Amino acid sequence: MNRRMNGVVLVIILLGIIGLITTLASDPLWLLKQIAIYAALAGIIYLIYRLFMKKRMGKEYSSYAKAVKQSQRRYDDKNTRGSNVKNLSQVKKSSKTSAVKKKKQPSHLTVIEGKKGKKKNRAFF
Repeated sequence: MNRRMNGVVLVIILLGIIGLITTLASDPLWLLKQIAIYAALAGIIYLIYRLFMKKRMGKEYSSYAKAVKQSQRRYDDKNTRGSNVKNLSQVKKSSKTSAVKKKKQPSHLTVIEGKKGKKKNRAFF
């Protein structure tokens, strides 16, 4: 069964390639028009999708996007600072002194309180 499906897929791909080459040789302008039309339709559908999804997400999505940007900025800062190569002895010396001098920045993450302490009131059958 699997071999037969592979053969069918191979035949379909070969027919598509033959049709593409034939169309490209006989009428390349038509092919370019079709590609442009499909690309424009895909772009319009994508923009409509983004518009509706942004409305549906609302404030929750904007908060998420803000947190992602903040996280990326923090990650980029760490990469640019740590890009210099140092000796192992220099790293040991600097880690002892820098641990005392560095101020810890507050985390941008927040804790959401849940209802773990409450037990559900269920009837046992």
